[in-house]
Amino acid sequence: MIRPFRRETRIGIIDGFEVGPEDAPQLLMLHASGTGAASLIRLAEIAAARGWCAVLPNLDGYGATSVTGPDAMARHMVVANHFLEQAVSPLPVFGHSMGGFVTLRLAAEGVPMRRITVFEPVAIGVLREHAEDAEVLSQDTRAVSRIAPLMAEGRAEEAVRDFISLWNGDRWDDLPEKARQSIVAMAPQINADTANVSFDAHFASHYAAIRVPVTLVGSEKGPPPAARILDRLVDALPQARRVTIACAGHMGPLQMPERFGDVLPLD
Repeated sequence: MIRPFRRETRIGIIDGFEVGPEDAPQLLMLHASGTGAASLIRLAEIAAARGWCAVLPNLDGYGATSVTGPDAMARHMVVANHFLEQAVSPLPVFGHSMGGFVTLRLAAEGVPMRRITVFEPVAIGVLREHAEDAEVLSQDTRAVSRIAPLMAEGRAEEAVRDFISLWNGDRWDDLPEKARQSIVAMAPQINADTANVSFDAHFASHYAAIRVPVTLVGSEKGPPPAARILDRLVDALPQARRVTIACAGHMGPLQMPERFGDVLPLD
């Protein structure tokens, strides 16, 4: 039921997975920074069991995906938009963290979607509008500001450890060695992602153009910036509903996918 794919398109090479019956309605699922399409397979299998075919592309720089564009965020959006453009009718979309940010940006630009679920999207720009958000914004800024200079010195582990500790919810030293090695291997891509995502300047009003149903999902144990981002988005999107997943953290879709089946945008 899990089918890897690799496609040569007009924008470049895109690879990933399809999970579920080939002739079933499609759900587009977009992964977080530092992970990859495979991170959502277990959650995709829940959608497949309900009669859907989940399409999980690797965003630019993940797997074998390599497309054209001026920066990492633009290239991620190009990948997601490729699947939305190819669809016969608008697709439902699930986005985790950076994947959620990609989803919201495309939806705000008017790219057709059927309905949207975003889990703790890193729409950092919405925290730049209000003085009372300065403290939670600074938590992300401090962690991200370490990445580029330390990467330039070849100190990849030091570069990403604070950022991962903030967003993943586990102290770096408490992560299994295999997990730390995997993250360090992804450090150059995390550097590219955060250079665009964490210094984004789109205020919450930018997303008011979204007209499709949106489910904004947070976690009980997620990082403070994630919760405040959802506060600002739900104020800007009157058609949105907000849900909190008990006992989960920011990596909940990977660690406990069974808790996320009910918020997938399936109908």
